[in-house]
Amino acid sequence: MHDPITYALLLGTSASCFALIAQNRHLRSALNAARHDADHDALTGLPNRRALVAHLNGLLSDRKRPVSVIMLDLNRFKDINDEHGHATGDAVLREVAHVLTELRMPRAFAGRMGGDEFAVVVDGDDDLSRAYAHAVADALNHRMIMIQWQTFGCHASVGLAVANNSHRTAFELLHHADIAMCVAKERGGSVQEYRPGLTIAPRTGNHRRRYR
Repeated sequence: MHDPITYALLLGTSASCFALIAQNRHLRSALNAARHDADHDALTGLPNRRALVAHLNGLLSDRKRPVSVIMLDLNRFKDINDEHGHATGDAVLREVAHVLTELRMPRAFAGRMGGDEFAVVVDGDDDLSRAYAHAVADALNHRMIMIQWQTFGCHASVGLAVANNSHRTAFELLHHADIAMCVAKERGGSVQEYRPGLTIAPRTGNHRRRYR
């Protein structure tokens, strides 16, 4: 048996070890939470713009399979915010995120770009991307949400851009998807695929964010 002093020292050492282990676990948990928060949108829980851009750049640098971006923007979302308040607008945004999660699209990475803009990065062939773009538009255009006894739609304009050899960065492909989305909005919604020469009317283009 250990003498009392040795026994006390052993107990103290064990307690210190357990305290260090607990502290390390807490630090790892805090670090993981910080990493998650840095790459996810606080409102919807979806990956944020930073995560989307990083994921897309990784796919573009690899190019094992075709890559596309689906960009969507809610129609008349500003009216919802202005007339019914930001809490209602936030509820609509969360519903959009729920729809994108519900669709369960294999080889797709969906996230929120900011405001009422969302994007889906598709790691697959052109036909798969087009099918997903139409599935997203159809699901949102048929989704209704009731908030305080009022019904709101989640109608969206959807743009699709398929990467080619000229697309070297995420920002170039996002910019083309954004142009296609704006043209879809000008034409009343639905889905528009980007093609060379596609342009935005000046009154719309002046209000668009540049992806550079």
